[in-house]
Amino acid sequence: MDVTFYFNVKQREQALCQLVGKALAQRLSVNVLAASERDAHALDRLLWEVPQTGFLPHCAADDPLASVTPVVVDHRADLLPERAALFNWTDGVPEGHERHARILEIVDRSEEARERARQRWRAYVALGITPTAVDMLELAAQRQQAQA
Repeated sequence: MDVTFYFNVKQREQALCQLVGKALAQRLSVNVLAASERDAHALDRLLWEVPQTGFLPHCAADDPLASVTPVVVDHRADLLPERAALFNWTDGVPEGHERHARILEIVDRSEEARERARQRWRAYVALGITPTAVDMLELAAQRQQAQA
């Protein structure tokens, strides 16, 4: 299992939309696990609004079109179909994590978010999973240097 933490993210929601968009561009189907029904509805609205020139096709896990929709957003982990990746939008290791080959964690810059991410990191390690960290500030700096 591959677990990747994207940290030092300026805007977590924006990063989610960008990463989901990249997955769709690669013709991958993904799940987004929300912590609650309320959070799932907020993510649903977000994916309709970002990017502003379009939307990221998505639905809930119990929607009749879930099997043919590239992005499934739900708070019920047990209903999520098998997909290429799972974006974890909860504060813990996702229920049923073993069903996913890849889990992505997006961590903003707040100390509270960073501490919750550290707890999840330790929980993954306790399960025998070695996560990978991607520093988005460092990645952005590298891209700027490459363009200069």
